[in-house]
Amino acid sequence: MTALKQPEVTPSATDAKKAARVPREARVVKWVAAVVAPLIAALAILGGLGSFTTIRQVAEPHFGNLAWIVPVGMDVGILILLGWDLLMEYLDLPWPVLRWVAWVYIFGTILVNVSAAHGSLAGSVMHAAMPVLFITVVEGVRHLIRRWVGLTSAGRIERIPTTRWLFAPVSSLLLWRRMVLWHITEYREGLDLEHRHLMAVAQLQQDYGRWSWRWRAPLADRLALNRMPVQQPPHPAADSAPSEEAHRDDQLMDIARQLHREVEREGVQFSRDRLGRRLRERGFTIANYRLTQMIAAVREESARREAS
Repeated sequence: MTALKQPEVTPSATDAKKAARVPREARVVKWVAAVVAPLIAALAILGGLGSFTTIRQVAEPHFGNLAWIVPVGMDVGILILLGWDLLMEYLDLPWPVLRWVAWVYIFGTILVNVSAAHGSLAGSVMHAAMPVLFITVVEGVRHLIRRWVGLTSAGRIERIPTTRWLFAPVSSLLLWRRMVLWHITEYREGLDLEHRHLMAVAQLQQDYGRWSWRWRAPLADRLALNRMPVQQPPHPAADSAPSEEAHRDDQLMDIARQLHREVEREGVQFSRDRLGRRLRERGFTIANYRLTQMIAAVREESARREAS
């Protein structure tokens, strides 16, 4: 009998058209950045000019004719710190010290300008308005970069939703602690591990008492609660079954490699959402944590090829 030939994963005409043009969201980001970036720079310049005279007057007794160096140096330093911080966020190498130091300098300039209002509420509000607005805008840009990069990073831990913190603060804190200790990047995977942890505690309570299990249960069982739960081994019958799952994984990885080559040519992000859309177009369904693993595997393969 002639063996059936497995269908090859080849791009369709629709996929070729999509690969030939820049994705819609990438164009939107470029246009918005082109419009917003000059406005942010103008806001920073106006804020610096507004506080220039006040800070110079405060610095004149100490610096004399060179008092202008103080406000100019502080404003330039703030811009450098914030710009470098945003670059680090974009590269997925955040270092919060840059932002904290920039905030200290901004709040210092605000305090100097507010003191110049001599207790006037209106004057204090006007002096603090532009720096606060500038901080808000920069934090909005940072949030956008963090969410954008978080879709492509295999090592960044997802945030626990705010509503869960509000309705279950204690359990949310424990869940966050376990995700950090075990480096669980997917929120839903963390929920699954937390559920298994609670089930293990419930079993110990049933066997040894609701409170006395803490000292009556075997030491090995109690220590196991502080470790990563072990995945259940596959059923023996699974080894004898046809390797349909392996073939499906190969197809998924082929699609991921093809998409990775396309986004490299286009110069856009190799994100989880983009890979998920491509797989859905091909009729596949896959969990988010598996998408993250595939992205990490494809990037590792690409890095090995470049190194060799």
